[in-house]
Amino acid sequence: MQGFCYRDVDTEPGICHLARWTPLSCAAFGTAGLVAGLMSFGTSSFPAIASLSALCAGSGWFFIVLGLLTLTGGLTRRSIYDRLYNATVKHIFRTSPVPRHGAPRRFGCAIGGVMYGASGIGFLSGNVWLAFIPAAFMVGFAAIAGLTQWCFASALYAGVFHRCR
Repeated sequence: MQGFCYRDVDTEPGICHLARWTPLSCAAFGTAGLVAGLMSFGTSSFPAIASLSALCAGSGWFFIVLGLLTLTGGLTRRSIYDRLYNATVKHIFRTSPVPRHGAPRRFGCAIGGVMYGASGIGFLSGNVWLAFIPAAFMVGFAAIAGLTQWCFASALYAGVFHRCR
């Protein structure tokens, strides 16, 4: 399930709900950046100048920061989204903490961080394809993971390395 090992799935109460938090948060923040990027097109009488300046000023840095924050889940045992959940939502609703990430889930977060970072570079350089394609890819796959409990990156990791941790 989304890169969690069987021992996490079998021993952690509420894992089915907890596992959804990270990918749905990742998709929500990515969607916010894409919407901001799309809204920048055609906002003045000179749409090309307005869209290029908005790409450089807004969504580019948003996606760079989002990529770096998402990458924390690839470099550590918890993503920024897990840390946010454990610091706030867990206490409000008195739920279990999100379990620490195994290698498959860290691999997925690393891919997400790289894709969001690439999107930020695309926005900053004015390359529309590089700006939107990686972010749309991440939003789509993160939403799929959050809604279905199947994570493409975790499945890829498990298929290549044939192990859970």
